[in-house]
Amino acid sequence: MNLALRKLAMIEKDFIAREEAAKIDGYTSCPIDRDFKEKISRVLDQVRYI
Repeated sequence: MNLALRKLAMIEKDFIAREEAAKIDGYTSCPIDRDFKEKISRVLDQVRYI
């Protein structure tokens, strides 16, 4: 289970970096699926509270 959580954390970190790169490049919309990002964030938040 620990490996799966680390991979999810790496994906979340990658999403954040992509959003910042898109803002720097001047894009107004984000190329990342927001729904998928929110699901990953929600799962990681639930794990952090346990």
